[in-house]
Amino acid sequence: MKILSREVLKEIEERLSRYMDSEVEFILKIGNYILDSGGKRLRPVLVLTFSRLLKGENEERDYPIAVAMEYLHTASLLHDDVVDGAETRRGKAAANRVFGNDTTVLTGDYMYANALYLFSVYGDIDMIRNVSDAVKKMSEGQLLELKKIGDIDMKEKDYFKILEGKTAVLFGSCCYVGTALGGGSDKQKKSAYNYGLSIGIAFQLIDDLLDYIADEKKLGKPVCNDLREGKITYPLLSVLDKLSEEEKEFVKGVIRDLNPDKKHIEKVKNMVKEKGGFDKTIEKAREYVDTAVRELENFPDSEYLKELEELAKYIVEREF
Repeated sequence: MKILSREVLKEIEERLSRYMDSEVEFILKIGNYILDSGGKRLRPVLVLTFSRLLKGENEERDYPIAVAMEYLHTASLLHDDVVDGAETRRGKAAANRVFGNDTTVLTGDYMYANALYLFSVYGDIDMIRNVSDAVKKMSEGQLLELKKIGDIDMKEKDYFKILEGKTAVLFGSCCYVGTALGGGSDKQKKSAYNYGLSIGIAFQLIDDLLDYIADEKKLGKPVCNDLREGKITYPLLSVLDKLSEEEKEFVKGVIRDLNPDKKHIEKVKNMVKEKGGFDKTIEKAREYVDTAVRELENFPDSEYLKELEELAKYIVEREF
């Protein structure tokens, strides 16, 4: 998948480091630890692509705003790993395991603050309003997810509210601020936000599927980790109505067990596959991708538009 040139991606990496300008060395150490772990940088790429879709390149504002969005994402990862007690992140020890919970949380706070500072300098009140709303919804999504741990009766609407908060709203906000940087109309900003929201939901659906089926080394964390943490995700949620009462009780026991047996996890995984949960998840993700692509009809045809269409399709096709 090619969205932007290697030179642009290299510039993103350089600026991610440049704007981490704290005088507290430990903050830089933790921040760079997770930033150096890699990642596809989809969020800054979305900002830059939507901006260039409308007006071309403007390094003075585009790059700082793009980097700010990646800081928001990274801050949320640092906080999530502390909340989840994560052992690994992107194939290496999670920051909280290396540096401790207290310093990891505070570094996440710094990155949130640094992102908002960049918006105050290079953005405008419209962008700040949109991003602030996204951060608020991210917190709500994480809190709802915590509340629903071990809840075998969770409704589908709650699951998608969690998805929207924990992943999709930040994608939407990236597309919104990119369009705002490009001077887009209110209609275009709304369409861009909806595009990002849809690919964000599709992205998380596939993430939830990969948690069941991916290779552990490529995934960078244990397979079926969500089940171990008692989280009901779409592959399981989509087949709950097909389970017998006995099967449902078995699943309930596994997701509420603080240290479930590996064989029991494998049994739930096979149950989900046999009932069609894997296929249903891919199908649902494709529906959101189709919705995302339709939102692009409000933008001028260009190479960037085609790349955004390809990105939406890549969300479903990607592998780890």
